[in-house]
This record gives sequence, C-alpha cells and structure tokens, in this order.
Amino acid sequence: MIQKGVSGWRNIAIVGPYLSGKTTLLESLLSVSGAITRKGNVRDGNTVGDSAPEAQQRQMSVEVAAASTEYGGVQFTFLDCPGSIEFAIETYHALMGVG
Repeated sequence: MIQKGVSGWRNIAIVGPYLSGKTTLLESLLSVSGAITRKGNVRDGNTVGDSAPEAQQRQMSVEVAAASTEYGGVQFTFLDCPGSIEFAIETYHALMGVG
C-alpha cells in the first residue's frame, strides 16, 4: 500500500455558539503545537484570539482572529470566529475564506 504524506497548508475556521470554548480550543491547539509557551485565559484577557481591547473587556470574541502554527509537517492557519449573533457577518466572511 502506498502512503501519501500530508503536507501543505490547512485553513481551519473554529466556529460555534457563544461561550462554547472556541478561543480556549485555539489556545490549546497553539500550545500543543509549540506556537505559544503558555495558554492564555479568556477571563484574564491574555489569549491570542481575543487580543483586541473590546474583546478583553467583553470577555468574548468580537472579530475573527487568525493564528498560524506548524505541526507534523503541515502549516495550519486557524480562524477563531466570534460566536455571538451580533458578529455573525464576521464568521460568514471567515467561512468564505476557508472554503
């Protein structure tokens, strides 16, 4: 059996409802892949995904945040999308970009 190696780029949108843990998932993915040395916390306002002052104040994503990392020879770009319905157009645009 011939096995093909996985290589190249993967663009992944992280989408879900408000308070479902999307930004926390992004922090974990970046931590496991070695892109960051310490996982941030939404409550502490020190996450990669919620770096905007408004996002830190609201303790929720208010815009799409992009983060890249490499793992297993594959380059990943993650788009952390806001879950609140007020920012649904941001998520829609992100989905057009990864599709």
